[in-house]
Amino acid sequence: MPFERNPLRQETVLLSALFEAMPMARVFERGKMLYHQGDKADCFYYLKRGRVRVFITSAEGTEKTLAIMEPGLLLGEAAFFDRSPRISAARALTRTEAVPVSRNTLTDMIRSHPDAALELLQMQARTIRILSDQVDSITFLPAEQRVAAFLWRLSGEGQEQTVHTTHEEIAAAVGVNRVTVSRLISGWARQGLIRTGYRQLFLPDPSAFAATATPTPTPAGGNPF
Repeated sequence: MPFERNPLRQETVLLSALFEAMPMARVFERGKMLYHQGDKADCFYYLKRGRVRVFITSAEGTEKTLAIMEPGLLLGEAAFFDRSPRISAARALTRTEAVPVSRNTLTDMIRSHPDAALELLQMQARTIRILSDQVDSITFLPAEQRVAAFLWRLSGEGQEQTVHTTHEEIAAAVGVNRVTVSRLISGWARQGLIRTGYRQLFLPDPSAFAATATPTPTPAGGNPF
């Protein structure tokens, strides 16, 4: 399974430009909720800046991370379009700017820019791909590949990238315990692949994590077990 970073905005140039130009972006400080599970979905959000954790909460109060969302993605659009209560919640992991898009705003936008409708479908499809990729990772990959894939997705292009996250956030996102995450990061640090800081990790060469995250194919005719 190939791993992808978060979708790039140039793939939906018109729609991203329209959302970016909207003047009513809301600011959410770290730890603030964008919306709660069970809320009525009067709008969806376009994430301009920051990072947002999307999660569900069981009846017993246990939280399960579904995805860590990066700028250029949509939040809460599924419940908005099917007019159902929200099935997940979203909390800002960093200071976040998000544009609320109401039904009237979206209707006016598509009337003025019909091509934006197709780009909206493309943006939704890429969001689904991100979620599916994370679910596949949690389901099928060993812990080392899960954590490496997560760091690769959050890193930017080029060398010496900074990923703003914590061991707890990584553990919740990829479905492993914090001790395992700390052990893996300590090992990578000893190899010079990563440096640690307060609530952030420094990756001198993010491509090293792409290599670790990619599953090794089973040779033709080989035993898959």
